[in-house]
Amino acid sequence: MNRDKLRNIIQELLNTGCEGTYWDFKEDYTDCREDKLIDIICMANNIDGCNAYLIYGADDNGTVKGIENTTYSRYTTKSLTEFLRSKPFAGGYVPKTEVQVIEINGHELDIVIIYNTRNTPYYLDEDFSSSHDIKKKLFAGSIYTRVNDVNTPRKQTANYEHTEYLWRRRFGLDMTPSQKLLKLLDNVKEWSETTWDIDRHSYNLYSPEYQIEVLDSVDGYETLGYFYDDERMLCAPLKLKYLTTTLYETELWYMDMGRCLIPKPERCYKIENNLFYYYIEIDSLSGKLLPLFAYGRYQCNNRSGQQMPVLMFKNEDNRHEFEDWVSKNQKLKEKYIKTISENAIFQHIKSKEERNGTPQCGVLQVALSFAYYRKWIEVKK
Repeated sequence: MNRDKLRNIIQELLNTGCEGTYWDFKEDYTDCREDKLIDIICMANNIDGCNAYLIYGADDNGTVKGIENTTYSRYTTKSLTEFLRSKPFAGGYVPKTEVQVIEINGHELDIVIIYNTRNTPYYLDEDFSSSHDIKKKLFAGSIYTRVNDVNTPRKQTANYEHTEYLWRRRFGLDMTPSQKLLKLLDNVKEWSETTWDIDRHSYNLYSPEYQIEVLDSVDGYETLGYFYDDERMLCAPLKLKYLTTTLYETELWYMDMGRCLIPKPERCYKIENNLFYYYIEIDSLSGKLLPLFAYGRYQCNNRSGQQMPVLMFKNEDNRHEFEDWVSKNQKLKEKYIKTISENAIFQHIKSKEERNGTPQCGVLQVALSFAYYRKWIEVKK
């Protein structure tokens, strides 16, 4: 999550002066593993259906005390992930978490983000009692959640209403048709096979009322096309339907004169950084559609399997992280431009573009953006 966005969220929660169903203030850490685990399970099973936050370094009233002087081991994303993966979660469903450190009022706060998913309810299939204290023990099969600012008692389980809500989320019974269609796209293997050239129709094998339909294609033009062997491309309206109702509309691009298919990516112009790039956010509609046309991959390749300059991001926050990194590394621009311009393959790409007249934002800007992106991915590893 973007740090500035997270800081704003946490500041708003601190300003409430109290704890709630999806946020909890912790003045300090504890060595009790059962306490740590139940806090995370309750947050992962929150009945608001949203991201949840454990805020270390603030008292119960939301007053910032800071966590920088704690004598306990502080969470990191790695240590928390390892802690959770070693626990007996039923079905192997483990809460998705991240740890970030932010600064407020001159103090550090450790923020444990428990991401909202549809894998609820999270519960254990074995008893857990690391300290062997019967009062701390977590019981197999018990579904723990949180009502207002109170966790479910350890010897109990969530009430019927909340338990039903959590299971309905798991099976998508609380979803609108639009929401369910997006969820169905998460599993490529559950859609009927098609070639997308003659037979331009696919349906979900288990819910055939959900369908994907591609209409007739027409000639198209995009700077991206020059990076393929044949710069000619076609584009066709793509509709996602529930019965006879169209829920979503986008385009399918037939790149390399139809040899490579991609759902329409977004474009971003950053004139101040001389950047122009195509991108797909994995949590967007195009991101969910991409594996259907790219043989299960989250990557756009040419016919030889080489990656094309369509930048892939987890989400919008992830893309903004990339843009911030580019802004801080402008010193690399001249080096990249020189390397790109001297590359024989790029010279061939550039010559194809020049035949049609070089646009204001063209292949050099796309190639430069892609060079920055590959370096950013390398640095993040």
